[in-house]
Amino acid sequence: MKKYILLLSLFFIGIESAYASGFVYPLNQISKSSCRYSPWNTLDDGCKTTLPHILEADYTKYKNNTEYRRIYSVLYGSTYTYGWDVGYGSHQWVDIATAKGTPVYSIGDGTVVSAGWQTGWGNTVSIKHTLSDGKAIYSNYSHLSKINITKGTAVQAWNMIGEVWNTGNSYGNHLHFQIDVTNQAHPYYFVTCGKWKDPIALVNQGLCRDFLTANTIDPIAFLENGTISTTAAVQMLQEKGKTTPKIEKKSIKTREQILDEDIQDFFKDHALSVSLGVPGNNIEAGKTYTARINVTYRNRPFTGSLPAEGLVLSYDRSGVKLFPDTIIAIENGVREFQITGVKPGKYGISLKIGKRVFLSTIVNVFKKSDMEYPSQAILLNNSSIILADEKLTAVVFRTKYSSNQIDIPYNGRYILKSLTGKAKFCNVSKKTPRKCDPSELVEELEFGYDDTYRGVLLANILPFDYMPISLVVVGKNSGKTYAKSNTDILITNPNGIDKTYTYFPDAINALKKGIIKPQSGYILQDRELIGKQAKEMIRNSLAYLFLKAGNDQIKKQAFLSRMKEFETRAAKIDDYKKITRAEFAGLVVGIIDGSPIVNEDKKWVDESGEYKNVITTLRLRYDFIWKDQFAARYFQSDKSITVGESMYMIEKVIVKDT
Repeated sequence: MKKYILLLSLFFIGIESAYASGFVYPLNQISKSSCRYSPWNTLDDGCKTTLPHILEADYTKYKNNTEYRRIYSVLYGSTYTYGWDVGYGSHQWVDIATAKGTPVYSIGDGTVVSAGWQTGWGNTVSIKHTLSDGKAIYSNYSHLSKINITKGTAVQAWNMIGEVWNTGNSYGNHLHFQIDVTNQAHPYYFVTCGKWKDPIALVNQGLCRDFLTANTIDPIAFLENGTISTTAAVQMLQEKGKTTPKIEKKSIKTREQILDEDIQDFFKDHALSVSLGVPGNNIEAGKTYTARINVTYRNRPFTGSLPAEGLVLSYDRSGVKLFPDTIIAIENGVREFQITGVKPGKYGISLKIGKRVFLSTIVNVFKKSDMEYPSQAILLNNSSIILADEKLTAVVFRTKYSSNQIDIPYNGRYILKSLTGKAKFCNVSKKTPRKCDPSELVEELEFGYDDTYRGVLLANILPFDYMPISLVVVGKNSGKTYAKSNTDILITNPNGIDKTYTYFPDAINALKKGIIKPQSGYILQDRELIGKQAKEMIRNSLAYLFLKAGNDQIKKQAFLSRMKEFETRAAKIDDYKKITRAEFAGLVVGIIDGSPIVNEDKKWVDESGEYKNVITTLRLRYDFIWKDQFAARYFQSDKSITVGESMYMIEKVIVKDT
């Protein structure tokens, strides 16, 4: 009999000892703090670590350890404001932050008493654990993404019961872990003391602490104490918890400061940008627009959760509506949200994570009827332009809110012109950036909304003189001035042409007529002319003469005929072959002049051969003579002609012809 009693005693001792060592932490591995914004199943081994333990629940020892603070974000008996001000709040659980999808395990053997959605806690599992004396405690796991078990299921320590997320009233991926000593409600809440009170105020003001200590137990202290197996041991731990040394708020960082460190850490590897998708920040009342947030992780699309409370959208609700108000999850680098105009007016919008502002702007809600006619306009142009070069200028009308009137159709006709200086314009709004055809150039450019790109007029401006240009936009019928240049546009000479150059005056005159245009701001006077440039100069010369003919239809018809004739000849000219003096003279006299002189008179020694008549025409009709050292004797027909020389020759012919 004594032997039987001894064996029975050993059996119960064995059960107690086995159970005492049977409780484990609900998390084994967690994500490192810098990696926890990406899903668990995307993390490599370098982003995972074993859950660190707060040995003997000694919170004072770890209160200044940022890594511990970022993992155990709020402790039992603390406030939301500080997170580790133990003894000053009524937080009845511990929050453990880790990546979405981190496996969650039962802390010991037991039976699932509930598994499903609970208001405030989201997806929640509660497990009953029977102690060696027959009494029970209850472990609770909340904000889960998945629940792997059902009510009534028997579980053992290390059985996976779900995965971490932030379902319910939660910000940021974390496990809410709680241990109750009663079976009132799981997770236990202040159903008596806290009724009708704000839950956050309860926690932050340290209310209902007697209910807290009577019905719950510090889960970290419980797990770090390996001897808990009886109700008496639980009660001793509860009593000890009432006298746990407090951590004064002034000696620890606030939770907001910890979150700021989280955010800074996040943006070491992540980048975030916001595009409202609202042209000109103008929103039509009653219309909804789609905005976009882009997030990358090490320059790749990011999938996961944003830090802190996510991207918070703040705005004036009287005039605009944004949905959703807070953005936490990002999928494949993108998250969209909606902006709807409520009533006309100017309204502020800001988007921020913690204290970091990513967008702060004003949007204008308008009615179409208010935007039929613009209020004013702005001119966007360069402060200086090279003579005969083309530069883009833009006219943008403004709304009554002083915003750009983009994608808002308007009525009326308007004129862009120069008040001073000689310039011409062409409309390039609906074409890719390009040079203007001479036939498009006008001194006054008329336009309406249909002539623009989304309401913006894009025009090339081409100066033909040195006088500074002052631009203006006026109403065609009203004469109202909508915009005027703040400062005059200055005209400068091209690079590569020297004022001391022999043919400088002729070259400048040719530039003023648009015979040749600078390339990237250069006219290389001494570079040998190639076929492509020669063809451009002939075409531009014919266009110039055509426009100069004015209402003389006979002259215009003659120039049109020469244009057609030239295109036939141009097809045979190699764009990149150098052009000789004689070949260029043949084009100038044969096409621009059109009627070479035919006689036997000679002046230059080499005035003979195929180009004799065009050389004679230059001499007799245009008083042409080279200004180099061989002028009196040689035309030097076979010598390659330079850019500067070609400008001189063509200028002599055009001046005489007009």
